[in-house]
Amino acid sequence: MAVIGLILGSQAYVTIPLMPEIATAWGVEQSAAAWATSAFAIAYACGSLLSGPLAENYGRRTAIWTSLAALSLATLAVPLAGGQTGGLAMRAVQGLAAGVFAPVVYAYFGERLPAQRVALALTVVSCALGGTLVAGQLGAQLLESLFGWGAVFWVSAPLLAAGAVAARMVMLPDAPRDGGRAGGGFAFGNVLSSGRLIPLFVTALIVLGGVTAVYTGVQLYGPKSLGNPDAMFALRASALPSLLVAVLAAPKLAGIAPTRRAAGALALAGLGMGAAALAGDNTLVLGIALFAAMVGVATAGPALVQAVGGAAGADRATAIAVYSFLLNLGAGIGAQVPQATDVFTHLVLWIGLAFAAAIGLVVLAGRASNRAAAADKGRSEVPGAASVPAEAR
Repeated sequence: MAVIGLILGSQAYVTIPLMPEIATAWGVEQSAAAWATSAFAIAYACGSLLSGPLAENYGRRTAIWTSLAALSLATLAVPLAGGQTGGLAMRAVQGLAAGVFAPVVYAYFGERLPAQRVALALTVVSCALGGTLVAGQLGAQLLESLFGWGAVFWVSAPLLAAGAVAARMVMLPDAPRDGGRAGGGFAFGNVLSSGRLIPLFVTALIVLGGVTAVYTGVQLYGPKSLGNPDAMFALRASALPSLLVAVLAAPKLAGIAPTRRAAGALALAGLGMGAAALAGDNTLVLGIALFAAMVGVATAGPALVQAVGGAAGADRATAIAVYSFLLNLGAGIGAQVPQATDVFTHLVLWIGLAFAAAIGLVVLAGRASNRAAAADKGRSEVPGAASVPAEAR
């Protein structure tokens, strides 16, 4: 599932290094080609919201393999679209199909894996998806340099088709659906009205939106030395080991409460953005700064998923779907943020301040969860309360 997620999620970011070639092929300005990233990300966010009803009605395995098959076909069609309108339409179809993956897989892990394996599974897949910001750009730049920009999609399409077959083979058969379950509207209402979840949802907008904005800004108006394709490739590659660092650190950090872990990781990401602002034209310093930022983001991702799931209780699947929607909506918005300024230093300073605000939101959510836990403990200590099932409370 991590390998499938890496290939699938990379589709969101392959268009960042391809912006000059896409702009030429579509006959538009390079800044307008940034919509190729936004169209995917916004549709991906919508696909995340649809994932809950699809999985409930048709089953987890069916939702995953059919969405991967649809993604494969849409990917094949992107370079054949012929212009901006058709190209953006195909990118939107890609995003809609890809958005189903993460929320359904996370819910599937919670239902099917032994409890002691769930945390590691979430971290591995979350880091694989988070790492696509770097891996997608690297793969796209390499394939474009060898075979042209269309090859990025023509190579990805059969890999995604193979992923659909593999998912169908590996995932356990769907359990019979319970026709008596309440409709999803109640779950969405509970999730959207939860005071403990709102700060985490706002944080989701900032996390992926921030790093997408920075890498888009690097492409559009980063240091002059990055005009060399080899230098740009090295800069992107320097952030890739951050995924391994996050996975290796996961078992050691597992004992820390999810909100505290997320706050610390976001602080590291914010410091990385601050260092990037001070880098000037020094690409070595910029690479180190972006590496630190990506370690923070890759560590914060699974911690936020765990925090959202814990705060949502019985509405876990719906809450994760909403979180995924906002996370990827943030990526779509982030691709457009660099249009607001043409000074890279200003951009990364804004993003650093946004991460500082995210830390405050996560701390707020953690305090709300602590108060709720204390209230639950107080009720359980009341004579007779212990006989009330936890689900009822």
